[in-house]
Amino acid sequence: MRPIMFSIGTLHFHSYTVMFALAFLAGTILPVIQNFRRSEPFPITTMGGVWIFFGALIGSKTYWWVQYGAWADLKWGMFLVNGGLVFYGGLIGGVLAGIAYVRWCRAPLGPVADLAMPYVALAHALGRVGCFLNGCCWGSVTSLPWGVSYPRTGWNAYHEQMAEGLLKKGAKFSLPVHPTQLYEAIGCVVIFLVLRFIYKKGTPTGLIVALYMLFYGMLRFTTESFRADSARPFMGLTVSQLIAFGLMVTALAVLFRLRLRSEGMPGAQTDTPPPAE
Repeated sequence: MRPIMFSIGTLHFHSYTVMFALAFLAGTILPVIQNFRRSEPFPITTMGGVWIFFGALIGSKTYWWVQYGAWADLKWGMFLVNGGLVFYGGLIGGVLAGIAYVRWCRAPLGPVADLAMPYVALAHALGRVGCFLNGCCWGSVTSLPWGVSYPRTGWNAYHEQMAEGLLKKGAKFSLPVHPTQLYEAIGCVVIFLVLRFIYKKGTPTGLIVALYMLFYGMLRFTTESFRADSARPFMGLTVSQLIAFGLMVTALAVLFRLRLRSEGMPGAQTDTPPPAE
């Protein structure tokens, strides 16, 4: 746990903020570079990343308020300042803002989404490293050798275990827990690599987006099984697991439709990158 990554004098750079910034840069600059390598680039720029950033920020904080906040947080929009961040809310807000930007640029929505989606997974991986360093989104107690212990604080795994009576008074560290943040970070990197590999082969429009939904849904459903900070309101499942299940079902439906379209239309639309890539 390293909430402050480094300091310059009295100026402190918090790990979560630094990794969030790196995620923004990766998710904004890399897709644009990839776009310019195309034989016919789409009319998109890094401004799309700015739109998506603010959409994701508002979406993630709004979702946090819906799940964890109170009515008092609505006063003067305080949840936008003091509230936490929830990935699914950020994904919804970012997608809506991205659609608005692509429409504004008059670019083809499906092909642009396929190009950008792998970098969503990469940006998410960087964000989860920030979660690990910050100490949030912790896992359940484990005896596995790679379990991590959090120091004595008032809000992370240590606080929860102390409240549950799992720690002796005065303990300096929590019991070892699953590094669920790193599980998800590694999984997102794998998703990024797989999607980039498939994209380079040339794919029907919509395939990359559908595969992202399927792969991330599977990943999140699994990692949530090891989370200790999530409530389980429905049949022992967390809200995130229910959403992940919905992503998987939707993805399978889209993949089935793409399969039928390709069988019925041998010349189905593709978004094949140029040979120079």
